[in-house]
Amino acid sequence: MTHSRPCRHALPALLLSALLTIPLAGCGGGGGTPEAATTTQDATADAAAIRPPRTPQPAPVPVPTLAEVGSRLFDDSRLSASGTLACASCHAEARGHADAAGTFLPLGGADGSHQGLRSSPSVRYLDQAGAFRFDAQGRPRGGLFWDGRASTRAEQARGPLFNADEMANADVAALATRLRALPYAADLRAAASLPAAATDEQLVDAATTALARFQADDARFHPFTSKFDAVQDGRATFTAQEQRGLAAFNDPQRGNCASCHDSRPTAGVGRALFTNFSYHALGVPRNRSQATANPAFFDLGLCGPQRSDLAGRTDFCGHFRTPTLRNVALTAPYFHNASFATLEDVVAFYATRDIDPARWYPVVNGQVQLYNDLPATLRTNVQQGAPFRRAGQAPAITPQDAADIVAFLRTLTDGFTASPPAQ
Repeated sequence: MTHSRPCRHALPALLLSALLTIPLAGCGGGGGTPEAATTTQDATADAAAIRPPRTPQPAPVPVPTLAEVGSRLFDDSRLSASGTLACASCHAEARGHADAAGTFLPLGGADGSHQGLRSSPSVRYLDQAGAFRFDAQGRPRGGLFWDGRASTRAEQARGPLFNADEMANADVAALATRLRALPYAADLRAAASLPAAATDEQLVDAATTALARFQADDARFHPFTSKFDAVQDGRATFTAQEQRGLAAFNDPQRGNCASCHDSRPTAGVGRALFTNFSYHALGVPRNRSQATANPAFFDLGLCGPQRSDLAGRTDFCGHFRTPTLRNVALTAPYFHNASFATLEDVVAFYATRDIDPARWYPVVNGQVQLYNDLPATLRTNVQQGAPFRRAGQAPAITPQDAADIVAFLRTLTDGFTASPPAQ
């Protein structure tokens, strides 16, 4: 019987195979054991536990915009010398950003007892006014304030801050001191990209720019949300009286109101502004105020006293800028000198100024003192023509027209909400 014997080459081959397996396992070549993997995971976890947690980076603090800071400045009475008067005091949002309810002429000054010279016009819908200028026919147009002396919102904002009868800051340094004391002074500097060591003039410029930006950017200063707008958009309809009022308002032989308070859409806006920013001398009656207690004093509008560059243009004395009629139902008292308290009286004045002058002007020794808020030598500047009629003529605006016009004017108040359709 023949016995088999192992091949002499088998043993070295097995040994070589085993030796080759060892380095592969040590290098992670797929031969690792579960125990080894667990050990590695434990080591990683231990390292994470020892390493301090990563501190999250704080979110960057947003820099307030000039408009946001301007909103706070607009309501802040600390900008005034008396500490009681803010921009919003004389331009109340609830009153169309005009005089607060129940006021005659605003009170201001360092002690709050100085009566302003003029009523506070609405600061809404001013974006298209432009700088004061003369048109191709030599007629004044544009500008801000009743006399157009400010060309921009920033200039307009600056005026009351230094007017002795309004916010009454003595000078730039005095206002800058008040600005630095505000709890949000750092926000003002940040919004205007100013250093902590900003100069007085830089701070004041930043504040007036912020006030201007707030009024330009905030929709509350140009909302176009009246019933009139809803009618134009097809979302509402006028009542019969309101429709008659619009017709009389536009009729050049009756109200002729649209000749200055244009009811057509303005180019570039697509909405009617109800002003063409023109200037007129309307001969409104003299008021009773601190200023007019001096019988020699006259507010001459374009001729002064609050601007002096046109003092020599006597043909413009007594001219004041045409205000918008938007929100006019809210903005009493009316005209530059606050001489009328109601819309009904305003329309009646246009209808009967020269037909029944004793209704509006004082009578002295049997003589009506016509256009008594102008010196006698300047009374020829007062506007004539429709709707004004001479004594003995029939009024251009009948009592029915007047009531209808007032009804229409009330459709110009912002904040109208159309009633839902009946189910």
